[in-house]
Amino acid sequence: MLQAKFKFVLLLFSFFSFYSKGQFNLMNHEIEWMFDKELSVGDTMLNSSNSSFESHFVFETLSSDTFNLSSKYSIFDWFLNKNVIGFKNENYSVRINPYCDCELGNNDYISLRRGAVARGTIGTKFKWVSAYYENHQQFDPRISRIVENTAVAPGEAEVKNPYTKSEYAVSYGGLVYEANKYYTLTAGHGKNFLGNGYRSLLLSDAAGNYPFLKNDLNIGRIKYSNIIAEFIDFTNDLVGDGLKRKKYGSFHFLDFLATKKLKIAVFEAVIWQGDSIDRNALEINYLNPFVIMRPQEYNIGSPDNMLMGLNVSWDPHKTTNLYGQLIMDELHSDNLLNNPTWWANKYGYQLGVKLHNLPIENLVILAEHNFIRPFTYSHRTSGLNYGHNYNSLAHPYGANFQELIGVVNYRVKRWNLNAKVVYLNGGEELVDSISNGKDIFKPYFDREFENGYKAGYGTPYKQIHWDTKVRYILNPKYMLMLELGYQNRTQWLAGNKENHHYLYAGFRTSLFNLYYDY
Repeated sequence: MLQAKFKFVLLLFSFFSFYSKGQFNLMNHEIEWMFDKELSVGDTMLNSSNSSFESHFVFETLSSDTFNLSSKYSIFDWFLNKNVIGFKNENYSVRINPYCDCELGNNDYISLRRGAVARGTIGTKFKWVSAYYENHQQFDPRISRIVENTAVAPGEAEVKNPYTKSEYAVSYGGLVYEANKYYTLTAGHGKNFLGNGYRSLLLSDAAGNYPFLKNDLNIGRIKYSNIIAEFIDFTNDLVGDGLKRKKYGSFHFLDFLATKKLKIAVFEAVIWQGDSIDRNALEINYLNPFVIMRPQEYNIGSPDNMLMGLNVSWDPHKTTNLYGQLIMDELHSDNLLNNPTWWANKYGYQLGVKLHNLPIENLVILAEHNFIRPFTYSHRTSGLNYGHNYNSLAHPYGANFQELIGVVNYRVKRWNLNAKVVYLNGGEELVDSISNGKDIFKPYFDREFENGYKAGYGTPYKQIHWDTKVRYILNPKYMLMLELGYQNRTQWLAGNKENHHYLYAGFRTSLFNLYYDY
């Protein structure tokens, strides 16, 4: 009965989605950097799993220097400074705006997303968001090959025909109930992000939307977040009717403000697969938000996938934020010390630094290093791995790599310059039937040998992905921007060099992250 009731709650809220994002309450990293001065006051004071549902409301609270365009003509004032449709009284509010990403470039580059986003409040305790968009997309050759192999647009949805320009539709929306200053309940069909960096190795927004419930408790220096989610094992068609097997996840994230400058969070997650007949099987032991799941998993004799991790953020100076993560999928101390290339030494780490609040106002500089060993996030079956709908729930590349990221973001009123470089060194799969630790959807039983695995093992893959863009904010109420940019991907796969570059222009509403830089 409890399983049936919980399943009903998940289905009830599957019409909604939102993103829980750390540090700034915003979905899109580039917008975070653009308004860093206002949104990062006391980085360590903010929990690394705050719901970015607030991102749909925060734009109206930004400083006046962003909005100081005025016109005596009401039509221009409405276009530049106001919501397309807006209504507010003491009982409720409603805002409706377009969602679009219309960009064209050379070499057949095209992105045509079009839809709408609605948001509002009910009384003082409820907030909601609902949105829908369709897309017609031509990805670059690297991402196109991924779409052809998976039939899924990274971070979004299943495509209709993976061998042509991709067409698909996405919906999301979410509901937040702020009971009091201590407890908040959020529900929806969307994403979560835990961490302070550009990537998250714990739980990121790299995969597509999924239904979930999230509980947040705030007590003094402690904030505790619990997430229960339902995922899809896209590799498993149960009876040939197109309906995929369900899998589930339970996540605990406990944030502790040790000092005014140091924040430490502990993380644990468990993934378990649905029953092969009923297509769903919620494990009651994992639904309790107040127990440590590792002993629970052991006591019930579970074969499920268990992960643990740490997230740290430290402000040694007002201009400097140091952050990092550690993910531990499976570790044996003897092998870690005496046999470091053993296949089951499954772990990864992140180290990053953000420079902000500099003498040059609204300048943000970020550098980040990510490292993941082979076979991390993988398991005996795809129903137990750390993935959803053919996307990783952590880093979009999967595992078996190391990566360096550099970002410079500078804003003057409504003008913004953003430059990003991503260098990735990894190992692609050698053959389809054997896993070398990169593809988390392959069973780790299908490996070549026990020892000798280092990050990058397999078919050598290196890339330098560079994206620079200049933007002008047409309307800050829903972040409608004009954009002109240049993107270049130089990659080396098995010694063969490819170079693809695009000069593109268009206009878009930048509300959430999509990762094509891996």
